[in-house]
Amino acid sequence: MSFGYKTILAHFDSTPRAAQRLRHAARLADDFDAHLATVYSIMSPLYSEPFVADGGAFVAQELLRFQERKDADAKAAFDLAQATLGRNVEWRAATGEPAAVVIEQSRYADLVVLGQYDADQANDTTPDFIGRVILGSGRPVLVIPYAGEFKTIGKRPMVAWNAGREATRAVSASMPLLRRADQVQVAAFDARAGRGGHGDIPGADIATYLARHGVKANVSATNSRDMDVGSQILSRADDDGVDLIVMGGYGHSRAFEFIMGGTTRTLLASMTVPVLFAH
Repeated sequence: MSFGYKTILAHFDSTPRAAQRLRHAARLADDFDAHLATVYSIMSPLYSEPFVADGGAFVAQELLRFQERKDADAKAAFDLAQATLGRNVEWRAATGEPAAVVIEQSRYADLVVLGQYDADQANDTTPDFIGRVILGSGRPVLVIPYAGEFKTIGKRPMVAWNAGREATRAVSASMPLLRRADQVQVAAFDARAGRGGHGDIPGADIATYLARHGVKANVSATNSRDMDVGSQILSRADDDGVDLIVMGGYGHSRAFEFIMGGTTRTLLASMTVPVLFAH
């Protein structure tokens, strides 16, 4: 069991949200006295833009120049952001498909920090980027919403508990944060007592486990037939002033397609506070 995060890896891209993501990662790195590294990897326009038969070589050359300018601007944005942090941050730039790059780099990190995909804005990654990293990295993945400012992350966390393997991994992976939290909530949604690993009182067993690690948690069980579990989690987080959701990341890969579970999809699409996923 890890007693802290010693290496934190943050994804950096050319979007304006990258600097905010770096600031959150740096704050966590300061809290845990951890090494902070960024990996810059984006979808190349050489692969994302269609080529035409006439002038294909010219188009490719112009796209390459465009990417070079984009890469230079991103590095300048990183340098500017780092100057405000008061600490050194390792810069890693890698070519290749972003999810594959981040998965490879994550092998040597304790926590990966990504930004939520915004379907209404320009992005440097594909919509399945986060899901692929969650499923393929073997590391906890902290996703920062694209909207909002977050003064704290993990002071008032909520564990979305369903007694499953993924949720168990999420609890273990978030233990450094849970130990330093002011208040921890364990919420079991639509749980059935005595089934699915919940025991006679849903949430009681995981609360006992946490207590043995020095984490005092309030336990509650919620049932709502009119609302899916993902929406219940978001509603509960908003009502209770939660600043971090801890939950299992559910999904599987099928050929070249990555299929995320319904609750995971809901959180990835509609999160209002940071979410720590583990698969």
